[in-house]
Formats: sequence, C-alpha cells, structure tokens
Amino acid sequence: MTSKVEKSLTVAIVLALLSWTAAFAQQAPPDLSIRTTTRVILVDAIVTDAGSHPVRDLAASDFTILEDGKPQKISFFSFESPAQHQAEPPKLRPDVFTNRPEYHNAGGPLVILLLDGLNTPPTQQFYVRQQILKYLASLRISSPGTAILALGNDLSVLQDFTTSPQLLLGAVHSYKAERTAVDVESPKIEVPVTTGPGGGIPAQAGVAGPPGDSGTVVSAGTNVFNSFQELADSLKRFDKAVSVDDQDVRVRATLAALRTISRAVVGYPGRKALIWFSAGFPFSLALDESMDLEFSKSYRDQIQQAAALLSDANVAVYPIDARGLLTVGALADVTTPATQGPPDKSLAAVTWQKFNIEGTMDHLARDTGGEVFRNTNDLNGALHAAIADSEASYVLGYYPERKKWDGKFHNIKILLRNKQLRIRSRAGYFALDPANWRKGGDEKQIVSPSTLHMLASTGVLFYVHPISPRKKDEPANVEILVDANTVSFGLGPEITYETDLEFQVGAFAPDGKLVRLETQTAQAALRSETYQQLQKTGIPVRIPISLKPGKYLLRVAARDNRNGHIGTLDVPLNIQ
Repeated sequence: MTSKVEKSLTVAIVLALLSWTAAFAQQAPPDLSIRTTTRVILVDAIVTDAGSHPVRDLAASDFTILEDGKPQKISFFSFESPAQHQAEPPKLRPDVFTNRPEYHNAGGPLVILLLDGLNTPPTQQFYVRQQILKYLASLRISSPGTAILALGNDLSVLQDFTTSPQLLLGAVHSYKAERTAVDVESPKIEVPVTTGPGGGIPAQAGVAGPPGDSGTVVSAGTNVFNSFQELADSLKRFDKAVSVDDQDVRVRATLAALRTISRAVVGYPGRKALIWFSAGFPFSLALDESMDLEFSKSYRDQIQQAAALLSDANVAVYPIDARGLLTVGALADVTTPATQGPPDKSLAAVTWQKFNIEGTMDHLARDTGGEVFRNTNDLNGALHAAIADSEASYVLGYYPERKKWDGKFHNIKILLRNKQLRIRSRAGYFALDPANWRKGGDEKQIVSPSTLHMLASTGVLFYVHPISPRKKDEPANVEILVDANTVSFGLGPEITYETDLEFQVGAFAPDGKLVRLETQTAQAALRSETYQQLQKTGIPVRIPISLKPGKYLLRVAARDNRNGHIGTLDVPLNIQ
C-alpha cells in the first residue's frame, strides 16, 4: 500500500514538473542519478620529483593504497590540473538560479584565503594583510579561482570565487577586523596577598583600618593571611573561568567556521586549498597550573569532526602561522625585534601554549593533506608555496573493505612504484557515521541572519525558480528542483527507497531583517517507479511564502537529514 507521504510527493512531482518543463524549455535536462549510502574514500596525492617539480604522467598501476596496513583496490583514478578544460554548462533562464558549482566555478584548483581575526592579534593581522596584498598584486587572470573569507564574530565572505585581481585587492583593502584574540583575553586581576604591619589589612591595599592597634581588632582564631589568600585564590579562579569561557567561545566559533567552509565547497569538483592565516587555537584548554584541572577542556573530537568534513569536501588545509618568526623575545609580534635575555618563570607555560596551538594546526594539515607554514616572516612566500602545492594532483578512490563506521581514525598510506619520487597525501580519515551528523551541534535553524554574507553551501544541489504572486494577497511560490544525485537514499521495507529532506525559505528585507521563514519536510519511502522517475527528473518541491509588496532576498536551503548535507542559495524576489 502506498503511503500518504509518497502519494503527496508523487502529486507534487507531477504538478511541479509542469512549471519546470517551461522553465527549462531552452536547455537540456540535468543529468541526474541517485546517491547510495555506500561510501567511497577519495584521497588526493601530490607527487614530486627530487627537484620538487610535480610529476604528471603516472597511471593507477603506479600507486598502491594501504588502509591500516591492508592493500585496497583502486576504484577511481584521475589526474587534475588547471590546464584541464571544463565544458560550459547549459545557459539558464534569467529567472532560474542554482548553486551548482559549474555555474560559479572560476577555474580550479580553488583557493580559499581565510583571514582569521578571531584568533590573531591586531598587529599580526596588519602584517598578514600586507603580505596578502603583495601576493594579489602578482596575480594573473589565469590564476586559480580565489575566494576571501574573514573570521570575526561571524564568518563572512569578502569576495566570492573569482580570478579578478582587482576584485580580490578591493576585498582585502576593505577588510576591517572584528573581534580578535586580544578582545577575548580578560584582564588579569592582581590581588595583594601579603599582610601589612601588625598582621592586619595589607599595606598595599591602601585601606584605612579602625582606630587603635590594628593587631587588637582581629578576633581570636582569625588567620588574616589565610583570609586574603583565599580571596586571592577565588579571584584568580574567577579570572581563569572567564578566560577559559572566552577561549571556549573562540575555539567553537573557529571550528564552526571550518565546518561551514567544508559544506560550502563540498559540491565543487577537485582539490581545494584553504589558506588559513591565523595565530591558531589550542587543542585543549588550561592545565597550566594545579587549579586548571577543573577548567580543562579538550576539543579532540570536534577537531576530528571538522577535519573529517574538510577531507570529505576534498579541502586541504594550509595553516600559515601569522605570528611569523618566533623567538623567546618576540613570541607574538612579527614587528617586534627579538632580544636575548634569560627566560622568565612563565616560559614553561608559554612553551606549552605554543606547542598546544601548533598541535592543532599540525593535526588539521596532516588529516587533510595540507602543510603547515610557520616560523617565517615571509608569509607571501608561504602563500605562493601553498597554492603551487595544489596545481597538480592525483585523485585515488577506493571502497573500504571494512563496513563499520566506528568513528575511529584509520591510517592511509600511498606507495609509489618509483621509489625516487616523493608523495604527500592526508594521513587517514575518521570513519564517522554520516547518520550521526547531529552530534556536531549543527541541527539548528538552517536559515538565519547569521547565515547571510556566506558562501552558498553545495552539499545538496538544486535549481530555484521564484514566482511572484499574480494577484493581491496571494503568496509567492518558490519552486525547487533538487539534483537527486546529491541526495542519499536508504533501503526500506518492501523494496522501498527512504529519503528525508528538509527545506527552508527565508525572506530578508533590505536592512537584513528576517521577515518570514517557511519550512517544509519531505519524508518518504518511495516505491521503485517513483524512485526511477526521480532519477530522470530530479525532486521538485514548491514552497509558498506570504509577503507584503517590496524587495526581498530569499535564502533557500535544503538539508538531507540522513547525512546532514546542506545546500543553500540566495535569490532576489520583487513583489509589486
């Protein structure tokens, strides 16, 4: 018996296809197929000779893939370089919009420059900006498509993917840092703990005591030194709690930004290089002093999940340490000359903090196949080297023999037949179950004011056709055609195909205020004939939204609730 959900979805397909047939009458239908739940592991490999020049003439037989020491069968193999020509996609009608990468790709491999103002003090941000401007001044039109993002209170897009040096230069010139690492560090509270003459109120406190002998006003059995020691410890504990909470907000915001970037570019083919200019954030908090045990926090799991999402999106992270050349006398400012001198008592804590921060950068680079650039003031040179690193790479894919997604890290090692060549790839992957995506804390509202000014997400691909109302008091309609190849289906009972999609359409006024939000879900166990129809046509959905006359920016979002993949797109709508 066909379920009510499937019946309504089938009727919606028939009705929506009438409109989509007209909307796409001038172009070929999209080539759609169904994504299954079988996971393939894709690994980028950069191969160079003894002179560090890329090697471009290898075949699949030249490679061997090992997972946890066991050979794997190579099921996919390709060589990618900017010289490869991409066919032009069919032309869209003026009233049809899409988040499909082929309509936005500015040439590959794509480069994302992330200016991390949240974790980088102002002096270092100024130096980073100088170095990026120096790099952009040397760009050619044939350079890879580049986007510039800024991380402050929120992740924002300074410039979407483009090959125009003028647009990129303008974006960096207009960049104004928001919240920084200096902003989130609470001031230190100094409390005197030594008693003044007579064992009463500390002399440093500057507080007048009662008349008479200060020693006689203290009641018997009172230990004044201990009282002030306890007060100092309490204030120090409060100061530490505030500092840890602020750092916790900063770390979580940074990891959320990395997850957002991975969702934005997951639909783009090929390798993507994320050049992350930052002073870094710690792998864990506290543990500098004995009292830190109660404040200690580890972000190992969250960092692993961010690395897994970046790897799945084929994003290699290249952290460039904005602190520049580090010495004992100039740990945090590239403009401060180094000085020789004896180490102070805080050197051990500073060294641990430096190691803790660098560990995070090392793990993200290692787990995604990137490389860390640190301890250099030539940030421009590091930027050039990171981008050149992605100009040519091999993509190898295999289906793991192990079927269990247990969340553990699995080592990947790629061997070459020619031992004279050098190869670099990500060290492995975390076998995270896609169905557990909600554990990342991202099951919140997909459309909100904070999601504006960000790159469109490409985890779920679709076309959008906004239709203004023809009569007064009628709602506008937003027609969505989802590429079924970007949707996961599970096998249900009686040979059905289960899917679970969620759609949101938010209307924003010119001042950025969210004035209307509509949500619609599509859960169904599809029979074979419906499943086959979706393969040919895609999944059409129509969402009505009631709005007053005016100009709006619609943010359209679709989420696959089976794996957490998200697609978003901004489209204009003018209601007379």
